Amino acid sequence: MRGVRNALKLFINYCWRLLRWQVIKYLFLFFGIPSPASITLADQPRLGPFEQSAPKQLSVPVGSEPFDAEEVLYGAVSSPDQCAQVPDGMWIEVDGKGECIRYYGHGFSSNGTPLVLVYFSGDVMLRTPKGERYVGSSYADRSPAVITDEMAQWSTEAGTPTIFLARPGIYGSSGDHNQRRHSREIDLMNAAMDRLKERYGVSSFVLTGHSAGGQIVAALLNKRADLHAAVMSSPLASVKQVAAFWENRRDIPGRFLYDVEAFYDPVEEIDRIKTEPSPRIYVISDPEDRTVPFYSQLYYVRRLRASGLKPQHIYAQAADPAHHLLAEHAKRAATLIARDQPDAVVRRALVELDLLSLSK
Repeated sequence: MRGVRNALKLFINYCWRLLRWQVIKYLFLFFGIPSPASITLADQPRLGPFEQSAPKQLSVPVGSEPFDAEEVLYGAVSSPDQCAQVPDGMWIEVDGKGECIRYYGHGFSSNGTPLVLVYFSGDVMLRTPKGERYVGSSYADRSPAVITDEMAQWSTEAGTPTIFLARPGIYGSSGDHNQRRHSREIDLMNAAMDRLKERYGVSSFVLTGHSAGGQIVAALLNKRADLHAAVMSSPLASVKQVAAFWENRRDIPGRFLYDVEAFYDPVEEIDRIKTEPSPRIYVISDPEDRTVPFYSQLYYVRRLRASGLKPQHIYAQAADPAHHLLAEHAKRAATLIARDQPDAVVRRALVELDLLSLSK
């Protein structure tokens, strides 16, 4: 009997929570009454959970100039004429609407490029427990010069050209970062890859992505036949599972913030991955990941194996409190793959990275 009462109490609390946020959303959208989250983060750009983004004109930082955090929140628009003036900018159209997609590369020659490493970053927009959006503090430390230097170092280590391909709405690309996870973001990145392949005479790619960048890699793995390898660290590869995980772990239910059914979930198209020959696939996970739950990454790996693929699932240790940041592990793995090193060497190198971090 006590179990029934507890279950009923939980159900009533759940219904009250949904009703409360539905009323708050209604008041904000129809009357402009600020949401409870609007009083936080007063010292930095922010966007309430139900506020609509109002795109700005795309800025074009160069050298050590920082990227604009407000563009991340509100979105940025460009034009073919402006994009032609953006360093390494590409005007990419999907469904009749264009974006200026920027990239940062190093190591290319005029004789064509057999293999290129491409990196996709994770999200830079975060949410408070009440759904308010803000930009992570590390974004202010990034600039075209910083990214270019990182690509130069990566290219030197791998012995092949490298590219940081900026996702829509961040790191100098136009678009709306609020619309991440959707098919349009995937299609823009896929079309940008086609443009880069043509521009530099690329034969094949090694794709590397961290967190939400891992969703991009997993999606392109489903769609492209020119991938030599795909490396994903802490990947958001099972999108709907992760959305369900966070649905009731924040004060505001996710269903009031986004439409999960509109997201592109790479798991649903695994059967489209080429198998003859199959690309090398690496998934790098920390079992204690508090951002993208480990079980969702394990599920993705098991689905790959059920499709006849042979992914390498490597457990690693992320030093940050969320046990999530493993981007350097992914880049290290991609470096060794570019050098045609076997799986055992890659695994040993990632263990050495863990040991090095523990010794500091």
